[in-house]
Amino acid sequence: MIKNVKHLGRNIVITLGEEAMALTSTVDGGLKHGIKYVIYHQVPKNFMEDPTREAVRTHGELSIRSGEAITFLTATELPRNHTIYKEVINGVEIETSITMGLSNPYRIGRGDVITEGLGESTINMAIIINKPLTVQAMIDAITLAAQVKALTLAELSGGNIHGTTSDAIALLTPTNGDKEPYAGPATIIGKAMIHTVYNALIKAYETYTKPKS
Repeated sequence: MIKNVKHLGRNIVITLGEEAMALTSTVDGGLKHGIKYVIYHQVPKNFMEDPTREAVRTHGELSIRSGEAITFLTATELPRNHTIYKEVINGVEIETSITMGLSNPYRIGRGDVITEGLGESTINMAIIINKPLTVQAMIDAITLAAQVKALTLAELSGGNIHGTTSDAIALLTPTNGDKEPYAGPATIIGKAMIHTVYNALIKAYETYTKPKS
C-alpha cells in the first residue's frame, strides 16, 4: 500500500510500502514486476513529444529506475487535481489515486466515439489492492475499473462523458502471498473495488470541478 506521497516540481511521486506487481495501460505499461513507485508527471497542454521518452527522462530527473516505476502523463494541474481515496471492505483494503482532467472528453453513442475538446488532460487511476492476484484476476479487476469509470462519469455528467481520449489505469497488487484467482463483480474483491473506485471518482470529480479560491 502507499508509504508516502511527495510533490516534486511537475511530479507527484507515490512510494509504495512494498514491491508490487502491476497491470497498467500507462506509456511504460503492460505487466510489470518489482514496482516501487507510481509517478504522475505534468506535461504542457500542447505536449507533442514521445511519451515513452518523456517518462524515461522523468525517471532520470527523479533518480528512479525505470523498471521500478509506472508513469502517468497528464496536463491537468498538479497537485490540485490529484486525490487519494481509501476504503477497507470485508478485509479488502484498496487505495485509489486519481488525477483528473476533462479537457478532452469522449462519450460512446450508438457504437461510435463522440469527442470534444483537445489536450492531454486525462483521468489517470492507480488502484492499489492489498490482496495478491493472478494475472487473470488482475484483468477482471482492471476491466471492472474501466466499467465503473465510464458509468460513474456518465452519472456525474448527465450522460455527456464516459472518459477522456488519453485515460490510463493501473492495478497494483502485492508480489508475495497466495494469489486470488478471480476478481470479477461477484467476488469480494470485485465488489470492494467497485465501491471504492466509484467513491474515489466522485471525490476526484468534485475536486476538479470545485471553483478555485
